[in-house]
Amino acid sequence: MLNFHSVLKNSYASRDKQKGAFKNEGYVFDSDLSNSNNSVYFNPKQNKLLMSVKGTNPFSLKDIGTDIYLAAGHLKDTDRYKESKNILEKAKKRYNPKESTLASHSLGGTISQYIAGKDDKVYTLDKGSTLFQKSRPNEKAYRSSGDVVSLLNANSKNMTTLKRPQGIGFNRTVGILAGGIGGLIGNALDAHDVNNVKQSNILI
Repeated sequence: MLNFHSVLKNSYASRDKQKGAFKNEGYVFDSDLSNSNNSVYFNPKQNKLLMSVKGTNPFSLKDIGTDIYLAAGHLKDTDRYKESKNILEKAKKRYNPKESTLASHSLGGTISQYIAGKDDKVYTLDKGSTLFQKSRPNEKAYRSSGDVVSLLNANSKNMTTLKRPQGIGFNRTVGILAGGIGGLIGNALDAHDVNNVKQSNILI
């Protein structure tokens, strides 16, 4: 079993760090299929495939554009969606796994929800959504209390809202020092941070 937080955190890590991740658990990094947005691992002993799709890079205009398409209900028309779908298909063809697991955060969570097969296991945190979007039967969806990005599907089936850890996060602290509006923005950023799930000890 892998720690959900560790997998999400790893999706944002540098490629060098990703290469060495989950070795102790028997997973091998696929450097051929993986790229800056998608991380692919395979456990040959257990015949298990693991894929994680990175969330939005706020400094990427392409990712911001993808978020806009997502909000409008046209995520499947984006390059990000098509890229991840193609990589998952190639990974399944290459390894023919007994079990496939997708675990992703934010925009990556929404993409994972859509590209996963009906028999895949899907774990998402704070996934972006459109109005009336539903969680899939094979998905375990989580959101942090106070997270704005996942607010529209807060009451979806299979959605669990996790209480945020006590204390004020870094972004909120900086925001408060900057002023009232900055405090609200900082609080929103902290509510969307993958570290909110660190103490939940969710295993996938």
